[in-house]
Formats: sequence, structure tokens, C-alpha cells
Amino acid sequence: MTAVTLSNANSKTTLVRISAGAGLLVVATLAVLIPWFSTFAVQRLLVEVFTLFAVALAWNLLAGYGGLVAIGLHVFVGVGAYSLFTLSNQLQLNPFLLLPAAAVFAAAFALVSAWPMFRLSGAYFAVGTWVLAEMMRILTLNSPWLGAGGGMPLEAMGDIDRWTRNAGVYWAALFVGVGSLVASRQVLRGALGLALMSVRDSEPAAMASGVPVARAKIALWVLCAVMAGLAGAVSYMNTLQVTPDASFSLNWTAAAIFIAVLGGIGTLEGPIVGTVVYFLLRETFAGYGAWYFIGVGLLAILTMVAAPGGAVSLIPEKWRLDPFRIRRRMAESDPDRSASFPTT
Repeated sequence: MTAVTLSNANSKTTLVRISAGAGLLVVATLAVLIPWFSTFAVQRLLVEVFTLFAVALAWNLLAGYGGLVAIGLHVFVGVGAYSLFTLSNQLQLNPFLLLPAAAVFAAAFALVSAWPMFRLSGAYFAVGTWVLAEMMRILTLNSPWLGAGGGMPLEAMGDIDRWTRNAGVYWAALFVGVGSLVASRQVLRGALGLALMSVRDSEPAAMASGVPVARAKIALWVLCAVMAGLAGAVSYMNTLQVTPDASFSLNWTAAAIFIAVLGGIGTLEGPIVGTVVYFLLRETFAGYGAWYFIGVGLLAILTMVAAPGGAVSLIPEKWRLDPFRIRRRMAESDPDRSASFPTT
């Protein structure tokens, strides 16, 4: 009887996985084909969705798993965007081919900045990252070879026709958004993810258990820098112009924090839900001007008071799904074995 039950359960699990895989394949195919049946306006909006999602996911990983509340995460957005624009303009190369270079520059900057930033902790770290972003903004603002306050255009895009340019930027944004999600899942399912979850639950206990806390946080810092740097590079490829005040703007991190708080910090589902809600609110109510920002602020406050775990926490535990299969549970004890030992 038990064997039959297990066989049926395995068959249902296999069927669910096959159905989910087929559904994901259909969604992925439709996403790739969007440039052929949508307007340029829709593609530009989706570029914003995917790039901001990647930044929000990066912030959520830092705060929700590494305990690193970074107010200045947008520094990597600016570094990624400026490295792409500068290399493309100076070398006269196709910017799409230089996206890996933007990731490398963002990772290198993260490694260099890790030493001073990681000497800080708590609120000092949060403020320190914001100061770092402001320093980079001011430095760029006063660098004539980077275009100073006027920024710089992406000259190489002038040789690419409009349809190809918009489709290419959309596919790049799709790659950044989906790639960030896949990379995050793989990290959280691996040894680094286990280390980060232990740090999130109790850093002193993690250190006492031999978890390399410092190395785990630096690895997470570099990963999130790459995600945010690529998002920044693709986002400003979409506008064909980068400026210090826009690329090093606190608005990037503010939106990422709102999305993470609204969806749920410390989960992969949270940024997805938060991004959907954020853009629905923006596209529906942005025309109300100041009232829109007041409403968004009140919603964030209400969420933090009524549901600190975000929208995901409102789902009852018994109904909560684990689509990314990153939750770890204690192994259930064997009832037959436990019954063989007398209790006192």
C-alpha cells in the first residue's frame, strides 16, 4: 500500500514538473518573440521592468540574505552604464558586444570598494554606500572626458536601425532580468546560499559554526554589483544617453527598496511580486502627480506595519508554494524507528 502511494505521489510530482516546464517554455518563447508583435513603447516599458527588477533583486539579496542594507546600490548602476558608454564611444565597438565588459567593470569596482565598505557595519555601512555613490556622481560630474554634467550619448547606436536597436536592447534586458533570477536561484541553492541564510538567521551563530561570513558577503556584494551594473548599462542603452544625475540617482535604490519591501524581503518571489505591483501602480496612477508619491509612501508604510514580510507573507504557510525550490526543511524523523525506543 505504501509503495503504491509513493508511486502515485512521484507520478503527480513528475507531471507537475513537466507541466511547469512546458508552461515556462511557452512563456519564454512568447517573451523572445515580443519585438515582432509589439510597439516600441511596450518594449521600452519592458526594458524598464526587467532592469529595475534586476536591481531590486540585487538589493533584496544583499539585505534579505547578507544583512547588508545598501542605500547606495545605485553606484553600480552608474559604473555599469558609464563603462559601457565610454568603451563603446572610445573603441567604436557595438555596445551589445561590450555588455560583458560592463559586468567586469562593476565586479572590479565592487572588489575595490569592498575593503573600505566592509570595515563598516549596520547603519554606518548603509550610509557609507550612499556616500560612495555620491562621490562617484560628483567625480563623474566634474570629468569633462565623461561629458561632465551633460553626460554622453551612445554614438555607436547611430549606425543601427531603429527596429534592431529596440529589439536588441529588449533582448538584453530580458537576459539581464531572467539571468539575474537564475543566477540568484543557483547561488541560494548552493553552499553560498546556505551560508548566507545562516548569516541572515544569526551571524554570531554562523561564525561560531565555521561559516566564512566575510567571504560569503564579499561574494554576494560582487554578484549584486554585476546584476546592478548590467541593469544600468542596458537601461541607458534604452535611452541612448547617460548622465551623472540620472545613473547615480538615489531613485534607483529607493525604487528597489520599495519593490523588495512590498513583495517580501528575503525571498525570490518578493521582487517579482513587488515589481509587478510597482509598475501597475506607476502606469495607473502616475498621472496624479504628487498624490501618486504620497499614495506610494503610505502603501510602503502600511506594508511595513501590517505585513513586515511583504505580500508573500500574507499567503498562509500551508498554501505557500516554493517555485524556485530554495527552502530547506529539517528531515522528518522515521516514526517506526522512533517507536522502537521507549520514552521516559
